[in-house]
Amino acid sequence: MLVSLQEMLQEAEKKNFAIASINTPNQISLRAVIQAAEDTGMPITLNHAQTEENVVPIEIAIPLILEYAKQSSAAISVHVDHGYDFDHCMKAVRLGCTSIMFDRSRFSLEKNIEDVKQFIKIVKPLGIGVEAELGAMPNNMPSEIHGQETSDLSDLSVYYTDPDEAEIFCERTGVDVLTTSFGTVHGMYAGAANLDIERVKTIKSKAGDVKLGMHGGSGTPFDQVQSAIDAGIKKINYFTAIDTAPAPHLLKTIQEAKNPVNFCNLANQAMEIIYEETVKVLKIFKNDK
Repeated sequence: MLVSLQEMLQEAEKKNFAIASINTPNQISLRAVIQAAEDTGMPITLNHAQTEENVVPIEIAIPLILEYAKQSSAAISVHVDHGYDFDHCMKAVRLGCTSIMFDRSRFSLEKNIEDVKQFIKIVKPLGIGVEAELGAMPNNMPSEIHGQETSDLSDLSVYYTDPDEAEIFCERTGVDVLTTSFGTVHGMYAGAANLDIERVKTIKSKAGDVKLGMHGGSGTPFDQVQSAIDAGIKKINYFTAIDTAPAPHLLKTIQEAKNPVNFCNLANQAMEIIYEETVKVLKIFKNDK
């Protein structure tokens, strides 16, 4: 069933769990992730990122995701992840997305605030939830695509969200989700993860009714993920670990095959692996102790 991100966030706050926000840039991932949500009873957000336009255009991705979401027994919101420019985000509005991340984090605090405020004024009457980002998410995904350039990972603290700026941002924008930087990495970590959980607690104390988001969940030890949830994180983006999980298994299947391998068989194997990985993550995000 299609539900609003805002409704999910209220439930997550009440029951102290985190909504899994997962990119599904193909039908195999889409079907696997939804099945995992149905079988675990966990709500999810299905993402289409602007950086995935070269994989599948938003005009194709969103209608398909919406159709699957409406037919599912799971609670699902349909979200644009890292929408960097206004035109792309408005395209998402017209296509029927229930929430949108308007990512202006690369600009100054003042411009980020003003741009997000103006966007919220447009989409709030339509019931569309808005996510924004403050601080910077370092990347370990080599790419020439904007937003996926490889970052210097030698000192992650230089990317952290400032709690005082977060307070100002939340007060002035009234955004639904503020994504914060406190030690996670887009892609996979170059070393051991060491999240600044105390920073999350401080930001939570200053954020008012705004819920906090975490990107770069892949590779984060699950005990640290649950500590972040307890500290106030209520939406977690998790994709790389799920998306890369099938490759080693498919390679082994191809290498050991005595006959030509049908793509449909590989697709079914990939779907099962993505399903299993998603179930594992959803159970962690449920945060049962």
